[in-house]
Amino acid sequence: MPELRHLRYFVVVAEELNFSRAATRLHMAQPPLSVAIRQLEDELGTELFQRTTREVRLTEAGRALLDGARRTIAEAERAVASAKRAGAGELGRLKLGFSWSARFETLPALGRALEAEHPDLELLAQEMWNAAMIPALRSGELDVAVALCPELAPDVADEVIRTEPVVAVLPAKHPLAGKESIPLGSLAEETFVFFARDLAPRLHDHLIGLCRSAGFEPKVESGSFHSGWDLGSLGRGDYVAVAPNAVRAKLAEGVAAVPLTEPANTVETRLLWPQDDSAPTVQALRSAARAAFKSPGPGR
Repeated sequence: MPELRHLRYFVVVAEELNFSRAATRLHMAQPPLSVAIRQLEDELGTELFQRTTREVRLTEAGRALLDGARRTIAEAERAVASAKRAGAGELGRLKLGFSWSARFETLPALGRALEAEHPDLELLAQEMWNAAMIPALRSGELDVAVALCPELAPDVADEVIRTEPVVAVLPAKHPLAGKESIPLGSLAEETFVFFARDLAPRLHDHLIGLCRSAGFEPKVESGSFHSGWDLGSLGRGDYVAVAPNAVRAKLAEGVAAVPLTEPANTVETRLLWPQDDSAPTVQALRSAARAAFKSPGPGR
């Protein structure tokens, strides 16, 4: 198989039909160029040019080689360009896991920012509970995860990309649903909908802790700990919940969200990725997250 540089030399000589001009175009001396073309001819076992003292012309073999040589060079250049783009995080696939609340604002904003910065980087997203993310990152099932108050681990790096207030989520018919804001303590006698703690321990404890800091232990709707976080059910019953402000973007019919005056608190959304993973695609997503949410940069 001819060397790629010899094919490049051949194409330039074939286009110029003059060794001196071809050497100038290739930024090299003429004798080494002539030697390289001879080496190519010897390798192929046929002459590619007819040379006289007055002109240089392509032989039939030279004409047959020219189109294929151009295609080979173009394909090699495309491969090199693709490798460089992949190395810069501009090309490839990124497997991302996201928690339930990210679907409302975080994931769409992150997707738009990534599309703007790296339009050829494919994002393969799947929703999962926080507790499943660390094992999925360790196993390689995920390259990166985005979650509200996620689980943390020493071998998993994380970065806060946004914070948001916590709101009370109520049936639209609730007497407090039309208020501009309420203290969480005003819901002390209500029955709350929560998700099972083992699905997202840190987030669960944070939200339960808000209720306790407001002076009460929340009463939990029977069975809700095992059926997930179904805020849509609030519009069909007499239950309430606490959730990130992002849920206000897509509230189910018959459900309202009201800001809390106290306890004044926020919850953070973080990116997570394996500690030893410096893949360009992961760095590209981190950059896009900072652009999307104007976040300050690396955390732990």
